[in-house]
Amino acid sequence: MAKSDQATLRLRVWIEQENDLYIGIGSTLLLQHIEKLGSLRKAAEALGMSYRRAWGKLKSAEERIGQPLVEKTKGQGQRFNLSPFGKELMEKFLEFYLDVENYAIEKASDILEMQVGKSGEFYRDDKE
Repeated sequence: MAKSDQATLRLRVWIEQENDLYIGIGSTLLLQHIEKLGSLRKAAEALGMSYRRAWGKLKSAEERIGQPLVEKTKGQGQRFNLSPFGKELMEKFLEFYLDVENYAIEKASDILEMQVGKSGEFYRDDKE
């Protein structure tokens, strides 16, 4: 059959509303990095994207969702914090994603009769 009894699961999960992206792992990762680093520029660098692309992704997500996801930190230049709604949405989507991933790993392992592991691409440090 296969060369190895080990495999890695990779998932791309997103939520659509009215046939348009509402929230997905890309936007969630950007929020996660903004929260961790306090900077859109540093978050963009950590994710290997340009500042312009990160800014566009963030603004597009806020427009789709209809609420601000980040707030500028007063008196600290271009520093950002997640808005309360942005933080809640990020945490809920990450929890949902990890639940889906855990289920998919268990099912894939059972059905394919091989050890399937997590890719580790999308984790928060406190949820690994």
